This record gives sequence, C-alpha cells and structure tokens, in this order.
Amino acid sequence: MHKRNYLDENVVGIKAKIFILLFVIGYPLLVSIYPMLPPFIGLAGYIMILNLKKEKIYIFGSLLYLLNLDLNLSLPLFLSLFNIIFIYMFIYTPLKRLVRCKVCLLFALMVTIDFLYYFLIFLYDFIFGTSTAVADVLLLYFITIDILLGMLL
Repeated sequence: MHKRNYLDENVVGIKAKIFILLFVIGYPLLVSIYPMLPPFIGLAGYIMILNLKKEKIYIFGSLLYLLNLDLNLSLPLFLSLFNIIFIYMFIYTPLKRLVRCKVCLLFALMVTIDFLYYFLIFLYDFIFGTSTAVADVLLLYFITIDILLGMLL
C-alpha cells in the first residue's frame, strides 16, 4: 500500500482546501466593500491556466472566484472566464514555447490577462453605453498589485 506524502506539492491538504474556499468566498465580498482592494483577475487566470491539467481544486477555486467576483462587482458575467479561455487557447501555447523563463512567462501571461480583460471591459462599456470600469490610476494600481503578488507567489 502506497502512503501519501503530504509534503508533496501535488497533494492539496484539507487546510489548504479550507483556506482556498474561504478566500474564494470571502475576498470578492471584501473587494466589493473596499474599492482599494485589487480584484486579482490576472492571478486567478494564471492559476487556472497553469493547473488545467494538474490539480482540479485550483481550477474550481479560480472558476468560483471569478464568478463570485463578477457577481459582487456587477461585472459582465463570464467575461473573465471567456478572456482566460481565449488566452489559453490562442496565446498561452505559443507564449510558452517562446518564453522559457517561468517568471517571465508568469509576468507576460498576467499582463496579457489583465490588459485583455480590461480592454474587453472597456469594449463592453462602449458597445452597451455603460460605465463598468473607469480608466484611472486605480486601474493601474490593480494591475501592478496583481502582477507583484503573482511574482511573489
């Protein structure tokens, strides 16, 4: 009989699952209350893309997080998921072949996810005549914090 090694990176323990669940449910609520907290769309997308063929709990957590974020911030429903699937299908594979450095790939992927997502938000606002997001310094702050936190993890 083979024992599980709980120090293995591929095994997600019960404490990590509880933390992921609490973060996925709680952080979007905090983002909707406190507008200075960044939404971490790029980080969630990066985690989802990286774990598509590995750990399913991270995919489910990212999916639930993005859906919860869309609902709490009144963003277009499933636009973030569409953005991430689009990037995975058309940009990630060529980018992975082009960029060999993991940190450089993380940086390029998160910048692509963030900028394409906010471009799609602005396109959505233009088409439907709404004002979902405002292009100001706060948006640049969100992208910067998103990328920096991704680099630290």
